[in-house]
Amino acid sequence: MVYLFCLFITTLTLTAMPQTAVPTNIEALDIEALKKQIRRLNSKAGQMKMELHDIAEGLPVNLEQLPEAAARTYDIYCQLRELKQRLNTLEAHS
Repeated sequence: MVYLFCLFITTLTLTAMPQTAVPTNIEALDIEALKKQIRRLNSKAGQMKMELHDIAEGLPVNLEQLPEAAARTYDIYCQLRELKQRLNTLEAHS
């Protein structure tokens, strides 16, 4: 759910931007906001990776938790990759 919300907000932000050159100060704000979002998501991704690692170390105990934890970890890393790609695009056009 959080992933979809962040994806929606990021998509809305990028699609709302005009195709012509945007003033540098607005680009800088967008870039800084995106960097902040990436830092927060990177921290959460690290926590989820450690949770997945802990579950894997305890196998076969907690076997039922593995698919859900793996899916959540995968989703957050996909979202992180997408945000980093968007940041690279914004930085290249600024």
